[in-house]
Amino acid sequence: MSLFHRAISKIEHKPGTRFRQRMPLAAACVLLLAGCASDYQAPMDDRSSALERTPPVIVSNGQEVPATPRRRPEVTSSDSNASNSESVGASTTVVRPVTVAGGIGRTTISRSTLPADAQPDASQQQSTAVPPATAAPQQSASAAPGSHTVARGDTLYSIAWTHNIDYRRLALVNNLSAPYTIYPGQRLNLADSGVSESAISALPDIPASPAGELATTTGQRPQAAIDARRTGSVNTRQVEGVSWQWPADGRMLSMFSESGANRGVDIAGMQGQAVFAAADGDVVYAGSGIQGAGNLVILRHSARHLSAYMYNRTMVVGEGDRVRAGDKIAEMGSGPNGRDMLHFEVRVDGKPTDPVRFLPSR
Repeated sequence: MSLFHRAISKIEHKPGTRFRQRMPLAAACVLLLAGCASDYQAPMDDRSSALERTPPVIVSNGQEVPATPRRRPEVTSSDSNASNSESVGASTTVVRPVTVAGGIGRTTISRSTLPADAQPDASQQQSTAVPPATAAPQQSASAAPGSHTVARGDTLYSIAWTHNIDYRRLALVNNLSAPYTIYPGQRLNLADSGVSESAISALPDIPASPAGELATTTGQRPQAAIDARRTGSVNTRQVEGVSWQWPADGRMLSMFSESGANRGVDIAGMQGQAVFAAADGDVVYAGSGIQGAGNLVILRHSARHLSAYMYNRTMVVGEGDRVRAGDKIAEMGSGPNGRDMLHFEVRVDGKPTDPVRFLPSR
């Protein structure tokens, strides 16, 4: 029986009870039943979140696992971009000393010191970031015919050698004066006219400084070149005031061609074989920045005479070094056809000349 019926039955079975006495009791029963029928529930205090938690047990296998670094957001700043762009290429660096082989002292010149008419082309500044030892300087598509855009690592001598012109004429045509510094991105005129022979003859020695650098001390003979120099009896030949000798031991593979197909001679040899200076002189270029020449060394023996040594495996000398005839300047490498050899050239007043004219009999 329900609680409501029990309450009503109890009231009805009390004899003599007055109606007014029954009404409060009935009302109380109704209120009691209403409270029981409500959906309301008393609040409960849940303290489960306050319970003490036991951390999980980590079993290590004895190996350390490096933490994954947090990725930092990339921040782009116009100021930082400007500083980064100015640090690329020798033409935008501040003046600083440079140490090179043979004890040569050099200074890197800021582009801001360049006269306004000799400022590098803005379109060429991107190419100046290429290190000379890893890429050959390519002529820009915007370079006008009869001009050369200076690349990082170029010297006046290497540019003149590439274009078969006299380095002295190149300096005069472009109105260069002492110390004859050139800069990456600078455009040089290759015109071979308008300069008198007397002006060329009167030109003083031009230092062998890569683009953007200035030689500040006199070159020395590298000790490695002296230690491995040629010994014993050596045949020499005096031609035009220069004493010449063979740059390598080996038989001739090919001869000079007047048509320009071969601008020098090829001498057979082996990988790593010593390559010697053919005469006393200064190193005016040593690098791999001229396409198709491999590791190239160019020596100046007089104002008029240059010699070039191509396809070397390694080079012992650097720009500005002084060498004596028979000093080791490089080690033989292989030519484009894969054959171990030295390609040797002689230039007189910038023009390719048959080396056999200068080399002694053997």
